[in-house]
Amino acid sequence: MLGRLICLLSTLFLLASGHLLTASEGSDAASWDGAVFRINDTKTRVSLASVKLSVSDLKPEDGSLVGEYTIHVPLMQSKNDKGKIVLPLDRTMQDIGAKGGILRGQAISYKEGTTPNAIICEIIPDKDQKILLEITTDDRTLEFKSRYSIVDTRKDS
Repeated sequence: MLGRLICLLSTLFLLASGHLLTASEGSDAASWDGAVFRINDTKTRVSLASVKLSVSDLKPEDGSLVGEYTIHVPLMQSKNDKGKIVLPLDRTMQDIGAKGGILRGQAISYKEGTTPNAIICEIIPDKDQKILLEITTDDRTLEFKSRYSIVDTRKDS
């Protein structure tokens, strides 16, 4: 009973301070309990073209953060892409929230005949909660800067 109370108080503290635990291996998957990792839409330039990136809420799934991405290139519609992002978690979100860190994973296009692209997310947990996203494609490396938040989706509904 006392152990559950301590666990509950710890979870409430983490929620109140804006940090949550992840569902990484060895941690309790229930610690996410309705929380998602949200990245704001962003864009970058490649030559004259503006490249827009949208990422759905990343949710914990089998020790990774998983979601979908959409890349939109207005001047070259053939370069548009949509797929799945998988970012394996090797540390708790509490640790990443306090110290920042780098998550390395894959951006897997839904287009047939494509190979997964490497994606690197550098999380910078200052007051602005910045995130730097680097996606390496067959043609080039796209670098995006954005902001992130950890959102309790139970409050949204």
